[in-house]
Amino acid sequence: MSEAWKRHYLFGRWADLGERLPEEEAAKLFDRRALEERSRLCRRTPLDTILGILERTGRLLTCPEGRYRRILLETMPGVTGYSLQGVELGLSILERLLTRRTLEGRLACLGTPRVLDGFLPLRHGRVARALPLGTVCHIAAGNIFLGSVDSLLFGMITKNVNILKVSRQDPVFPFLFLEALEEADPKGELAPFQAATYWPHDAGEVDDRVREVCDAVLLFGGEEAVRAYKQRLSPRTQVLAFGPKISFGVLLRGLDDAGLKEAAAGFAKDASLWEQRACTSCQNLFVEGEDLMDRFLPLLEEAMRNLAAGLPRGALGIHEAVEVRVERELGAWREHCGQGRLVEDPHFTLLAGRGTDVIPSPLNRTLFVQAVGRAEDLLSGSLSLLDGYLSTAGIAGPDNRVQEVVEALAGLGVLRFCRAGTMGLGGDVEGAHDGRQIPLDLVRLLNREDLSPDLFGLEWRPREEREGRVLARLNALLDEARRSPFYRERLAGVSGPLDSLEEFSARVPLLEKADLVAHCPPASRDMLTRSEERSYVFASGGTTGKPRYALWGAEEFDRAGLVTGRAFRALGIRSGMRVANLLRAGALWTGFLAFNRGLEETGCQVLSLTFNQDNRDTLDFLAEFRPHGIMAMSSALLSLAETAERRGFDTPVERIFFTGEPLSEVTRRYLQKVFRCSLVASPLYGAVEIGPQGYQCPHCDATTFHLCDEWCHQEILGEEGEVVVTALERTLHPFIRYRLGDAAEWLEEPCPCGRTSPRFRLRGRLGDYVRVHFGKLHLSEVASAFGRFEELSGAFQVQVDPKEGGRTGVTFAVEALREGPWVGDPALEARALEAVLEEAAVYRDPRNRALEDLAVRVTAPGTLERVQRTGKIRRIRDGRI
Repeated sequence: MSEAWKRHYLFGRWADLGERLPEEEAAKLFDRRALEERSRLCRRTPLDTILGILERTGRLLTCPEGRYRRILLETMPGVTGYSLQGVELGLSILERLLTRRTLEGRLACLGTPRVLDGFLPLRHGRVARALPLGTVCHIAAGNIFLGSVDSLLFGMITKNVNILKVSRQDPVFPFLFLEALEEADPKGELAPFQAATYWPHDAGEVDDRVREVCDAVLLFGGEEAVRAYKQRLSPRTQVLAFGPKISFGVLLRGLDDAGLKEAAAGFAKDASLWEQRACTSCQNLFVEGEDLMDRFLPLLEEAMRNLAAGLPRGALGIHEAVEVRVERELGAWREHCGQGRLVEDPHFTLLAGRGTDVIPSPLNRTLFVQAVGRAEDLLSGSLSLLDGYLSTAGIAGPDNRVQEVVEALAGLGVLRFCRAGTMGLGGDVEGAHDGRQIPLDLVRLLNREDLSPDLFGLEWRPREEREGRVLARLNALLDEARRSPFYRERLAGVSGPLDSLEEFSARVPLLEKADLVAHCPPASRDMLTRSEERSYVFASGGTTGKPRYALWGAEEFDRAGLVTGRAFRALGIRSGMRVANLLRAGALWTGFLAFNRGLEETGCQVLSLTFNQDNRDTLDFLAEFRPHGIMAMSSALLSLAETAERRGFDTPVERIFFTGEPLSEVTRRYLQKVFRCSLVASPLYGAVEIGPQGYQCPHCDATTFHLCDEWCHQEILGEEGEVVVTALERTLHPFIRYRLGDAAEWLEEPCPCGRTSPRFRLRGRLGDYVRVHFGKLHLSEVASAFGRFEELSGAFQVQVDPKEGGRTGVTFAVEALREGPWVGDPALEARALEAVLEEAAVYRDPRNRALEDLAVRVTAPGTLERVQRTGKIRRIRDGRI
């Protein structure tokens, strides 16, 4: 008896218990109450933490110089019968299998993986929540050494407690995996919820316990095992059985010589990987026409030989060698009789003939190649008798034939189709297994019926739960960011995972806007973690200088739309409303696209007007469609309102939503008067680089927001209250601890709406000041001064110019709220200047007044320079720079 069989892993402890699990230990292991309590604790671990542990486990197992890889390469050829190269191939697949991206892909069927942590928004205003079944017993098959761990992974990523019955054929790999798991999980957040042990098939009392207390049995095995576990089940236990399967390939007419050579290389791989022991291995290959067979068989022979040079066949046992020898002798006799051809090689066997029936292979690279008239002829062969036993069909052929052949073969019960060469690799991590999405079988989906989706989400959860999930997401983001050259160097001194949000703030460097200019496309790709496929390029507003570019993955932008739509709904935008989107479109700006995407999620009807046309045309559209609300930049709203007032526009608009520059109280009243609206509010706080950061509820004032804490993590630093933000879901082009340039302060008192998302008040831009001789002139002070006047809008610009004798000219240009005699009125300009001098603390120093030539200039609406892409005003023009 091997020493390995004495080892058992029982929920975080190793035990030497002999070859089989003793009865008293089985009673402890399968105790229902203990398992239910363990399951309750298991659910608390954030999914990102689980995925991080598994990825670290994969790195430990496959590290080129590591202990685990050395042991596997020394022992697994003898355990599995694979060659050393075959085991190495398995380890390379294991490395990919244990990456976060692959594991998340497996959970894609849930809509979004983190529904396992809590309610999350889905498209069209829906929310989803998935709970694990509880305890899953995995019955491992021994045909593929990765299979036992592959099954276990499904249970782990769905947050189930897992008990693995290992295969007698492999007492090594599952336990090495669990050793590495423990090493990767020093806090015990995943390993203590796993067990691996063995009991023989005649230990009926253990199997009875499995059927009685486990919520599911996940079984990859023979037909006898499947039948046994489906008997005498308790009502609470379901069997997810994947029994024996067979796979085949089809070569269609119509390929040129290069295509045939590629197909030969592909099918050679499909008939060689795992020595044909996998359910997805190619055992039979059907070729359309004997003439095509004559051309193809030499190419296939050459491809099999070439592949064996780098991936030799493993050693055969006596029984396997006899079975292969028998088929070779039969093949030689058929060839002698003129009924087929035989190709023998030390590493493979090709048996060519004609017919539509599947021939059982002795495996170990024994491939039956048969000529048929057309692929559709297979419908009348023995494949038609194997419904429920067919796994995969590999296809090589011209594009115009693929769909018709897939449709035909699907009628036989084949549920997986792929290119030649990928049958045994499982490249589509999001694909179904034998027609089923295994994660969906291992969870329970909650149904909220007619309860509002906006009552579910992180913003209603306790702070400690929110912080735990955010920390897990930050650790995941750091791991992902290290795939880019920029962050790999930037985070070289930051080992993970981090233990607290405070540690994240203390150890992770700040990201400067200058970093974007130097390391982002088109100048550089250093900040990108993967290729730019399915992505957008956007640019920042450019009000403070040269635009900076940010790349968004298409799925990231779509997810941001869910968060934006939720923010819009918090301000009352609902199905049955009609809302006009008047943001400028184009020129690499996110505004119009992001708001349109968010409006989709509210269920409202969207008027995609943009602000690219004349105000008069916009007003005509508004009069015709009579929207309940309009969204636009602040400056655009003022311009539109001035035109509306002059034209006598009399269509009421119930809600006005502004973005960009803040609106003074005077300006708000003006908009309410012109459009006869009941609400003027800011629907969102965000940035091109980050996406949505804050949203308002009806209890928020003009500058107060709830944090979008499912989307971003925000810090407010120092006395100035600098906003530093991390986009939690932005992985293509990560923004980690980004200095946004805004100032804010946290609000500690709870919001009357009941949401627990942190609240903050914006205090303006950190750079929103002009340095004059003896201090700083803050733009917020200028805005406050102009806000006293009914005649003035909030649109202003400060122009600073050097003058002779060391003097400075400071001109405050401000747009009038509407056309009238106050434009250029010296008396109004004098009163406005006096208000600036009263508000601005810097002018309480008489030296500044003595050294500066100060003036206010009241201009007509819409005359100040705007950034063409966005319509925002450049607030400061400093001629001294």
